This record gives sequence, C-alpha cells and structure tokens, in this order.
Amino acid sequence: MFGYGKLPVVLLAELAAGRSDSTNCRIASYLLAHVQETEDLGVEQLAAACYVSKSSISRFCREIGLEDFTELRDLLRTSERTFKLYGGALSAREQGQLFTEKVQNSLRLAAETLDYAALDRLATALCTAEKIAVFGLLKGETAAMNLQSDLVMLGRSAVTKITLREQMDYLSAAQRGETIVIFSYTGVYFNYGLPQRILHAADRPALWFITSDAQAAARLPHASVLTFSSEQDFVSHPYQLQLIASLIAQRTAALMGGKANGTD
Repeated sequence: MFGYGKLPVVLLAELAAGRSDSTNCRIASYLLAHVQETEDLGVEQLAAACYVSKSSISRFCREIGLEDFTELRDLLRTSERTFKLYGGALSAREQGQLFTEKVQNSLRLAAETLDYAALDRLATALCTAEKIAVFGLLKGETAAMNLQSDLVMLGRSAVTKITLREQMDYLSAAQRGETIVIFSYTGVYFNYGLPQRILHAADRPALWFITSDAQAAARLPHASVLTFSSEQDFVSHPYQLQLIASLIAQRTAALMGGKANGTD
C-alpha cells in the first residue's frame, strides 16, 4: 500500500508554509537533504550542522507538531522515501502513455465506486455550513486547496492550513456549526493523533473524511465518511482525490441552483 511517513509530511509542509529564510525552514531543508546522515545525530550535532542553537532545535520539534527531539530522531531512523517508477525502460512517449492509462483507470475506478449518496449529503452540508475548512497532507492538501478555491468561486468561503500542526490546532478549536472536510487517500491521517475533542465533544463540528480506507467508518464512528475504491498505489494518488474534490464542487454548485459563473 502506498503511503508517506510522518517525517516527510511534517518537514515538507514546513517548507511549503514557512519563509525560506526562517530557522525552521533551514532545519527542515537540512534534515530532508541529509536524512540518512542525521538519524544518529544528537541535538548538539544537529544544531551545529544547521548553525542554530539547541533551543532552536527543541522549538522546531514542538512547532512542527512533534513531542520533542527524541521523536524527531526516531522518525529519522525509520524514515523511508516512497517513489515508484513506471515504464522506466520505455521511451518518453511510451512511458507517458503507460502512466496516463493507469491514471485513467484509477479515475474510472473512483467514479464507479464513489458513495454518491454520501457525496450528496456532503454537498448539501457545504451549501449551508456557517464555516468550512478543508484539509489534507502533502498531495492530499492539493486536493483540499482545489476544493477550497472552487468553493470560494461559488461564494462559499473556506479555509485550509498546510502544516500538520496548524491543522491539528484548528481541529482542536473547531466548534458546532463548522463543516470540516479532510482528504486522506489511504486513511493515514487517522494515525497522526486526531484531537479527542473533535471526535467526542458535544459541540464538535461536522467532520467529513474523503478516503479509500474501507475501515474508516468503523474507526471514526462520530464522523461522516465519503469512500471510494482504490488500488492504493502511487499512480492513483492524488488523481482520485482531485477528481472527488471536483465532483464535490460540482454537486455543491448544482444544489445551489446553478449560482456558478456558467452552467453546462
């Protein structure tokens, strides 16, 4: 099954969200470039390599959503980089056609197996929600940003956050009346420690998960789940999520009575 570990999630998100000249971005850049060399470094050695203080390393760990430097070092020791090559021995044209065919097959599978009744319920909720937030991690966040921009074009303001820490902070503070949509291709988002309040509090917001994880509904009994079938492989991600994000926007527009810029 395809999936990203926590280390690239928190480090890449920090690079995307932070200023390029910030201390946190400097540390994240160094770790990503030297992950195999840093797995046994102590905090003093890492601080020296990044030209920062030990306290900056400790603060960096907290600000990217980790408990401490020990958790960071554990992640460095277990980190894996996932990339699958398709048709590497083929010509550029043949490789492109092979990959495109696999993407098309994944889109057909998602379209044929998507829970359209749940899609309709979600779109209905988005038409009237007091506040909307849309989240994902790495490639899942690209689907979240696409849905956010489509909703804004429909006159439905939505927010998103790039880093895991900011997303968890938002979830911890969310209240009744908000609708939160989370894109999690394989369901790995559930493993990052969802705040208990959002799962059990009486005034919790409406929480929706878009995922190919068939066990999601059982794992999250207080949330609504929009599922689809997937090979859960490298080629299907994030294209299936992008398709579903667009379908959510299309259905929302239809339920709003065609209040988009144009209809077809």
